[in-house]
Amino acid sequence: MSNFSPSNLPILFKDDWHTTGLTSDIAQIDRDDLCNEYRALVQYAPRRSDRNKSYFVGHNGQLSTTGGSDRHEEHLAIALWNLKKWWSCPSGQFALLDYQFPLKARQGDKGIGKIDLLGLTDLGRLMVIELKVKPHGDNNPAKALMQGLRYAAVVQANHDVIAGEAKRRFSVTITAEPPIVQLLAPKAWWKAWLELHGSTRRAAGYWEPEFTELAQDIENRLGIAVECIALEDATSITYGSDGKTPQLDRVPALYPVRPDEALHIGKALSLHQPKG
Repeated sequence: MSNFSPSNLPILFKDDWHTTGLTSDIAQIDRDDLCNEYRALVQYAPRRSDRNKSYFVGHNGQLSTTGGSDRHEEHLAIALWNLKKWWSCPSGQFALLDYQFPLKARQGDKGIGKIDLLGLTDLGRLMVIELKVKPHGDNNPAKALMQGLRYAAVVQANHDVIAGEAKRRFSVTITAEPPIVQLLAPKAWWKAWLELHGSTRRAAGYWEPEFTELAQDIENRLGIAVECIALEDATSITYGSDGKTPQLDRVPALYPVRPDEALHIGKALSLHQPKG
């Protein structure tokens, strides 16, 4: 039975991330407190199986309504899922199992949303993908990381149930490793945060080294790899003849992002044909 409150986990559920003070906000995160919050969320996370709810709910790659919505992340997530590709990433290759992956057991599970994309590596490790599209003051990499971490904690808490459902639905085997957290956004989103200048840079500070150190500490302490990936910008979404099926005009390339290096965005990762 779920028994948690976001107010008891103030780092994981911090919502007031801003450009001003971003560097100091990241630097002030107590690593021990963050890890303790993560483990507490794993212990008290919502469990859909307690209420006879499935995790894989039979998505079909279509929107519930025709296009025109401002839910940019959802539309892009479905369009990526519809490509049915294997992608490269720093940890190897991965495929997308599902989008808008539900985590709530009940409506009152505050602060627990849906995972934009759930991936699986070729080695059987789950990947929680937090997708961002439009940069603005509170939609920054630190906030995306905390969102990804709390979703990863819920996934880890429900690993056996999720793995069982995935085995029956997709005939895949999921390992017991903690999920990978991938922050995926178009190049333009990453560049907006990596190329701050003038008064905006002075307000934010040089957040990149602090962010990288935090990500490394998370992996060292919790076993959760944090990947930052940029999506090629020059793609557009159409909606098929039914107006409900988001499709990309071509397969976009992915690029590794290294916030603490001078050349922030690396060379394009190779694309792979679907396996099987």
